[in-house]
Amino acid sequence: MKDFEFFLPTKVLFGKDSLKSLPRELSRLGKKGLWVFGRSSVYKIGLYEKIKSAASKAGISLVEFGGVKANPLLSKVKQGIDLARNQEVDFVLATGGGSVIDTAKAIACGYFYEGDVWDFYEKKAYPRKALPIGVVLTVAGTGSELNNISVLVNDETKVKFSLRSHVLFPRVSFLDPTLTFSVPVDYTAYGAFDAFSHVFEVFVSREFAGPCITKDFMVTLMKNIINTSKKLMRTPKDYDARANMMWCSSLALCGLTKLGIGAYRFLIHAIEHTISGRYDLPHGLGLGILTLAWIKENPKNPKLEEFFREVFGIYEWEQGVKEFENWLKELNFKLSFKELGLPEKDITILSENAYQILTVWKASKDITFDQVKSLLLKAYHG
Repeated sequence: MKDFEFFLPTKVLFGKDSLKSLPRELSRLGKKGLWVFGRSSVYKIGLYEKIKSAASKAGISLVEFGGVKANPLLSKVKQGIDLARNQEVDFVLATGGGSVIDTAKAIACGYFYEGDVWDFYEKKAYPRKALPIGVVLTVAGTGSELNNISVLVNDETKVKFSLRSHVLFPRVSFLDPTLTFSVPVDYTAYGAFDAFSHVFEVFVSREFAGPCITKDFMVTLMKNIINTSKKLMRTPKDYDARANMMWCSSLALCGLTKLGIGAYRFLIHAIEHTISGRYDLPHGLGLGILTLAWIKENPKNPKLEEFFREVFGIYEWEQGVKEFENWLKELNFKLSFKELGLPEKDITILSENAYQILTVWKASKDITFDQVKSLLLKAYHG
């Protein structure tokens, strides 16, 4: 195994009764918070009144900032920063899925920065300070509740970039699986694939390929996500399945899968950000289509063959590809961008934008522009 450093400061309260601790935990964050949430789900599942009541019991004032959408926008973050400064808040509370949490993280670090918060995402500056962040998770998938990553879309340029900083770890995250019961099956599937992809990309690109506990952990996570996602397609209100998916998605991108494996790359994620940033496509759906194309573009890849053996128990390449494709079909995924109605004429500009992201991520040396374009063409046609 390679040497590593690991840091995970987030406190997790998991289970049906986790929100009972909300008044106590919020009071540790501050007296006045910016409450960031999405559009309607917080009301539909009765969470709005529950959080208002918890804050009132703790003597905490919450400044509401709703309306965050999927593929969160830079313009919304800037509005949130202005509101947080004007109201002089002590902390940020995110209630929702990854988009809401990523927005909250951007506001938290942008609060103290005099320049454009987008500088952080373009790697022109690095956040050294942020408001304390609390999370009430309602959608499993991104893992943002247990990591230090934020992803935003610049709505002017349609570019989707990510930020990573130690100041972005939430102080506390509440994970109640019952809050995900109302998530539609399609978005449940998108979240499941996003979580799977966080592990898969590390597994197939890892520098250290020898036997180690981290590899075994990744295999276990991928098996659980695949099997649980199938169950949730049939029984979306199965508590144990929802709990398993929620915890798997949190573990998938909290840093545990990187320990001792050396260098790795998120090439598929980087390329997909170009798609969802431009067309507002569900991130997990775009990842599914691109991952299938990437697998088909890399025949006889030793780590892919290992994935098929370890996760599916399959030793034949073609059978492994077919099994993966069948899983996507069980999730009701389209298998090409053409099926989604994306314009083929945009492939060149998408390739250019994707290569720009790869350059910012310092991953362009691992793949050429022509390979990126070939992958996108494969994903388009299926």
